[in-house]
Amino acid sequence: MKAMIAGLVLGATMLFAAPYSHDVNVAEEFRARDGLPNVFAKLKAGEPVRIAYLGGSITAAAGWRPKTMAWFKTQYPKAEIIEINAAISGTGSDYSACRLQGDVLAQKPDLVFLECRVNGGGGYEAKSVEGVVRHIWNEQPKTDICFVYTICQWMLKDVQSGRQPAFGRVMETVANAYGIPTIDLGVEVAQREKAGSLIFKADAPVSDKLIFSKDGCHPGDAGHNLYCEIIARSMLKMEKTGTAQPHTLPVPLEVANWEVASLVPITNAVFSAGWTPVDTTKDSIYIDDRGRTHAMLRGAVKCDRAGTTITMKWNGTTVGMSDIPYGEPCVVEAVVDGGKPVIMQRIQTEKIHKYARFWYLPAQPPGEHTVTFTVKSIPEGTWFYAGQLLIVGTPIR
Repeated sequence: MKAMIAGLVLGATMLFAAPYSHDVNVAEEFRARDGLPNVFAKLKAGEPVRIAYLGGSITAAAGWRPKTMAWFKTQYPKAEIIEINAAISGTGSDYSACRLQGDVLAQKPDLVFLECRVNGGGGYEAKSVEGVVRHIWNEQPKTDICFVYTICQWMLKDVQSGRQPAFGRVMETVANAYGIPTIDLGVEVAQREKAGSLIFKADAPVSDKLIFSKDGCHPGDAGHNLYCEIIARSMLKMEKTGTAQPHTLPVPLEVANWEVASLVPITNAVFSAGWTPVDTTKDSIYIDDRGRTHAMLRGAVKCDRAGTTITMKWNGTTVGMSDIPYGEPCVVEAVVDGGKPVIMQRIQTEKIHKYARFWYLPAQPPGEHTVTFTVKSIPEGTWFYAGQLLIVGTPIR
């Protein structure tokens, strides 16, 4: 009987990892929690290790991502270390949840760095962050996860006062519940700025000062070097933390989290007359910022007149669309299950490029739904570009 009780206790311990009680309101550089034991076991054994970087433009840059890759290769020379660059400018945890399967899990990562404190979660912060974690561990339970927090100028005063910015509090809550290590790259940056040894935003060098960025958000090379140093020392601090074993999932914090989400090619939808496939290599709007646009839309259709429709069926809660707004606002109406129309004015807010964007409709009750998007108005001489759809749930053919 004692042996049976001991076995039940052990099983419960494995099934529900003990939650952590770190104060989510406090900005702290490093919290090890359960560590990254599976990754370090493979690194020390000289086995191949695949590291995925899932984030926005700060991660997409030739900065902390390739710099930390170089550090891993130097620190663990016997291991073959393979990079999975899954960064797309302008995306946060919501878009990450939808593209996780194809961009990350299909490549069998051993470690996933998630960077999204700056770009946010599209209003679905808690649901999408937890969804990323649960999706990874449902499919690949031996994959380790680490949250990495970058910093923008609007966070500076909070972090200098020891306060965790709002989205960081969401991520810390998930990290506490799932035992995920977190590295706040902004703490030292904020401390140095307050002490006067670092200038957060400047266009030109200043004697004896580290210039962190030119725009108040995206680090320059010196800023990325600092990010790399912080990650490297945090890695070393948790080399011996935890035991290599599959991760197990506790009861979800958010019942409607985004653990089942995907990107659906626009060609899977049903079109009215009036749509034209986009030549993704020559179309002047599509290639204006092709790197970001193609990473986000991955093909598109376009129309130049009102009344055209796109219809999609799915089983789940939320649906969204990627597009390229430009020129005067184009108005799109969306109707789910014949209900009240939702009107979206698609406006380009950037002045340099015709940036790709994405947006969501309000969440629906779980179940089967049909959405119809109708282009209600379009300025003369312009086109509406529709890219892939974002689905929380599963598409219905």
